[in-house]
Amino acid sequence: MSPNNKRKGKKKISETRKLVKWGSSETLIMSLPRAWVKKFHLSKESEVSVVENADGSLLVNPLNLSNDRPRFESTIPFDDEMGEDDQLIELEIMTRYLDGSDIIIIERSGSRGDEKFPTRFSTKVTESVQNLLGLEITQFLPSRIQIKDIMSIHESNIDELVRIIANTTIDLFSSLIELIQNNDLDSVDQLLIARAQEKKYYLRILRELRKGLLVPQSLARMGLTAQDTVDLAFFITDINETSEELEFMLKTMKGQKLDEITIPMISQFMDEVKNIFMRSVDSFLFRKKKEAINIIKHVPSLERKKRMVENKFDEFPETERFVHFQIVLDLNSKVLDQCKSIALTALRRIL
Repeated sequence: MSPNNKRKGKKKISETRKLVKWGSSETLIMSLPRAWVKKFHLSKESEVSVVENADGSLLVNPLNLSNDRPRFESTIPFDDEMGEDDQLIELEIMTRYLDGSDIIIIERSGSRGDEKFPTRFSTKVTESVQNLLGLEITQFLPSRIQIKDIMSIHESNIDELVRIIANTTIDLFSSLIELIQNNDLDSVDQLLIARAQEKKYYLRILRELRKGLLVPQSLARMGLTAQDTVDLAFFITDINETSEELEFMLKTMKGQKLDEITIPMISQFMDEVKNIFMRSVDSFLFRKKKEAINIIKHVPSLERKKRMVENKFDEFPETERFVHFQIVLDLNSKVLDQCKSIALTALRRIL
């Protein structure tokens, strides 16, 4: 495959192999495609990994994979519309990143040497790259920008990255509850920074998992099967959505001075939601079947408790003072939906 050609090149090898008996034990063996053996410089001393997929098929990968992996390159042509709308280039870069591009080139087609990117456009490109873990701008010319992924697959320890975003989200939840208990909602900016960092990890994991499905040898390097990849994708998406709900809560509560009588009600309920979120995360990471089942059973009781808290707010005069609390309660309800979804993913992973 050409290193600069995104998913283009020779067709995949598709051949039929006949099984033959070998030795006194009559073990069944088959030969490997000669072109494949040559491509990876295999010999009689070489080892390969063999993984059985969920559908019963086998995935064979050489263990002597070099650190050099296929480099997928894509080009974003600059046009006037892109120069006027900041979001277009941000979405273009993120899409190419998630699609697995290792090299992203932005250029003016048919550009003359004196034509430059608008300053506002160049600034937006820089900001977009900074928000995507592993990307760096390696060339910044007046009419050509080159962006590269400088993080190797070995540095993308998926298990570690998954734990990072799960723990970051739990810490974010705990910190928000603490701010409410202390009636100190002027200092949420630091938590919003943590949320932005969590999103970087989420997008990186999503990129690696998607690329693993498209490039099976990447899965072998990460020690994952196709089923693992699907389960992890569901899990991290629920984690990210929970983190997003927390971000909305932070922005809703920012700068608010809370009525002392309402603080215990909202903080206690949020603490219960946080605890069930932590349990759902553990049920997935540590394959706890009973815990996952208990979470699914317990979520409806917390929904009922939420309605009880809402009824108490309705008893207070000037209910408009508690609109922000109602928004936070609704967002916690969405977190409970994510908890149930995580528990179901855990069960699929376990069973």
